[in-house]
Amino acid sequence: MTDAANPTPKKEVKPVGTLEMVSYSMGNAANSLIMLGTGTYLNFFWTDIAMIPLAAMGTILSFARFLGIGTDILMGFLLDRTKNKHGKARPWILWMALPMLISYLALFYVPNMSETGRIVYAFITYNLVAFFTMSALALPMQSLLALITNDPKKRLTMSMLNMSVGTLFQILGNMAVMPAINALGGGQQGYFRFFGILGVIGTALYLLVFFGTTERVTQEESEEKKEEKISVREVIRLYLANKWWIIMTFFQGFSFLYPSFMAINMYYMTWVMGNPALMGPFQSIMSAAMLITLIVGTPIVPRIGKIYASFLAMLLQFVGNFLPLFAPTSVPVIMIASALRGAGPAILLGTNAAFMCDVIEYGEWKTGRRLEGLTFSIAGMGGKIGSALGGLVFAFLLAKGGYVGGATTQTPQAINMIKIIFTWCHSFGSIACTILLFYLRKLDEQMPQIMADLAARKKSLAT
Repeated sequence: MTDAANPTPKKEVKPVGTLEMVSYSMGNAANSLIMLGTGTYLNFFWTDIAMIPLAAMGTILSFARFLGIGTDILMGFLLDRTKNKHGKARPWILWMALPMLISYLALFYVPNMSETGRIVYAFITYNLVAFFTMSALALPMQSLLALITNDPKKRLTMSMLNMSVGTLFQILGNMAVMPAINALGGGQQGYFRFFGILGVIGTALYLLVFFGTTERVTQEESEEKKEEKISVREVIRLYLANKWWIIMTFFQGFSFLYPSFMAINMYYMTWVMGNPALMGPFQSIMSAAMLITLIVGTPIVPRIGKIYASFLAMLLQFVGNFLPLFAPTSVPVIMIASALRGAGPAILLGTNAAFMCDVIEYGEWKTGRRLEGLTFSIAGMGGKIGSALGGLVFAFLLAKGGYVGGATTQTPQAINMIKIIFTWCHSFGSIACTILLFYLRKLDEQMPQIMADLAARKKSLAT
């Protein structure tokens, strides 16, 4: 074991095995289960059980999204300043698991208060859950990949496996939600019991990550640098000095435009296809395609490399986005498009973390500072901004087309706008990501030399 001043081993004494890779993936399994309670099901719980007004719900969710940008950066600073016998990221997973569970249980408890009291209670509990799950646990989980191993192929395999397990748990969880809530008493009681069980399971899975993984990768530093606290000004300097960090921030932003526009799917099934019931099969095929692609791709993607795999992902997305243009109301065509829209993002989700690890290595090579937490948090800020902007653009375009909610019919202009969002708008982020991939290819080509230089540098500092 190491002491608090030297938190991680200086070299890998035990290779990363299958058990450790599976243990790491349990964190994404936990995220998938916990997030079931912070999405669609929470919206219904608030409006129909806790009786939170729609306007208040929208305000809470919007505020939490922008607050999350700040808490992510705060966690990035805290993580990169952490020096503990368990490492940098693993201690936070241990420390935050129980507070996450307590706040998650509180989220699904309906207090006997006035409407204003319930709104304030929902605001506090949701922001606590958002902090613990989306910042204080998610960020250490992301950073941990760069700390477990510095082998690019092993990182890519772990990232693909991580997403496979998370997607599987998400699908299984969605299948169980409503039957389980009804079986546990329905209403507020059913929600509290079911999501309480998910919270306990999620906490146990986070602890499996802590006990089942080891942080091997560290940075050799002088004693003065070890004691130095990184400042905001220094972070800005390091960010501007690392062009790949900037590019990945934009890459995250554009990639998160894609899921933002998925809100159009229900409108398309209702007004273009004329059958809202198609939404179920459409989403199920998309989820199944994501899972199958991740499972099949886990052993294949590391062999062909993350760059070529990401280009393939973009190609699948393009075909899936534009296919409906040729047969807008054909059910088989729409379902094939759904499968392609699931397979493409699945590959990109699997390679994304590996790209971020390369950015961390480049930063250490270029500037001499290794910042796992801040690299993930600031680049992740791009994703949150992209998601927020995507939602705003979606609402603006739908209104611009003249869509009228609750109407029995829509104008040709409104239906045409739905088609545009469903096809062309979905593709905007994909086009931008494809352009950025041509730049990221240069980093990928440079990585062998970067890793060799870092290994030589660490060896010279250790002697």
